[in-house]
Amino acid sequence: MKKFTSTLWLALLAAPMFAVQAAPAFGPAWQGAVPAASDQTQIIYYRPADLMGNGPAHIYVDGEYQAALLPGNYSRFCLSPGSHSLGSFVQDAPGYEGKRDQPWRDELGAGKTYYIRASIDGSGQPQVVARTQAESELAGLRQQTHTLSRASSVQACRQPTAAPIYNDYQISSDILFRFGGGGMKDITAEGRQAISQLAAQLKQSGEAQSRIEVIGHTDPIGKPQANLLLGQRRADTVRQMLIQQGVSAGNILSQSVGSSQASSQCSGTQAQRIACHKPDRRVVVRVMQ
Repeated sequence: MKKFTSTLWLALLAAPMFAVQAAPAFGPAWQGAVPAASDQTQIIYYRPADLMGNGPAHIYVDGEYQAALLPGNYSRFCLSPGSHSLGSFVQDAPGYEGKRDQPWRDELGAGKTYYIRASIDGSGQPQVVARTQAESELAGLRQQTHTLSRASSVQACRQPTAAPIYNDYQISSDILFRFGGGGMKDITAEGRQAISQLAAQLKQSGEAQSRIEVIGHTDPIGKPQANLLLGQRRADTVRQMLIQQGVSAGNILSQSVGSSQASSQCSGTQAQRIACHKPDRRVVVRVMQ
């Protein structure tokens, strides 16, 4: 038994020793802001390297702990748009005034990024900084990673969704159709020519092979539901004519937005309003890229 114990002990001494590595205190250096997602608010809270003080600056979001910034640190996080409070306090233990005091509260907008410099003067008041100045002060700062957020309103930042790329071809409904009409029998000679020319252009450019949406727009004169139906009739008719001109039926869809996107501000007599709203009466052929 003694021999076995001695052998085991020697084997343990001879085994490789693996040190337990602590998590790194600092993350990557600042490399510039990523745009905020359209349904989030992005906060860049930072403490310049020359903003010295006694201990870390505790960052609070809605009265809950988010981060502890040492000189030369920053914290990036996101929130739902709306009303939030933010603040930073140095040496606020054991009372943790930042959990009780809300020195700054404001409405934070969707899709926006706010650059905030930590305050160490005891007021807790955050200093909102313009992007150009903040970018210069953030250069070389490291992301704070040595503590975990306990702020329940903080969200992981999402990548913004890329806006769709498309080409719009717009034709006035006053050219395409007689006033108030939307069917095949209502198309004017000028309208037929315009659609024929557009179909030829789509085929020549290769765009006829792309996904195409035909969108009917109307003016706000009349009832919204009737306008929605009229816009759909016009979009369906233009779609059918493009198909007749050689655009693949499988690539082309039609829809109506009615008068929901009418932008002209018109008043006066009925005739004056009809003339004023001419830009709102249109069919848009949208080619997705």
